[in-house]
Amino acid sequence: MKLLTITRVVAVLCSGMMAGLLFGDWLGPSFARAAMNAASFIQFQQIVHINYLRTLPALSTVAIVAPLVWLIMLRARRNSAEFKVLLGATIAIAVGYTITFVFNVPVNNQLETWNITDPPANAREIWSQWEKAHVVRTIFWMFGFFLETLALAMPASHRPGAV
Repeated sequence: MKLLTITRVVAVLCSGMMAGLLFGDWLGPSFARAAMNAASFIQFQQIVHINYLRTLPALSTVAIVAPLVWLIMLRARRNSAEFKVLLGATIAIAVGYTITFVFNVPVNNQLETWNITDPPANAREIWSQWEKAHVVRTIFWMFGFFLETLALAMPASHRPGAV
């Protein structure tokens, strides 16, 4: 298999996994978190956070590096639709990635210090900022994944005999 093909597949796979994970959290656990008492909420998030730390930093980093490599490999065709759509995808993913590190990670780090039996009085207020950033980053990751999928389909549509 060609290196470009591998890069394309890795990029779409990783951004799709990130988008799906974030979207899944938005659809389910975000509503559960809102209904939990403070102690249950903190316990739940601390458990989730510990498990996410095992995979998400690597997955999200590969999800941003792979489309950058893909763009570099396409630089000779920078006027092509594939390049332009991929550039949009990469920017969207980079924005989602940045939101995570600027807004979500600091709140996660703060939450890790909270005591389940003595939660801070403003725990919900602090967490609401995380939830807002989460919605925005999810939208960027989903849009980036959608654009990467389009970019992946573009080269095939320009090959002779392609459907």
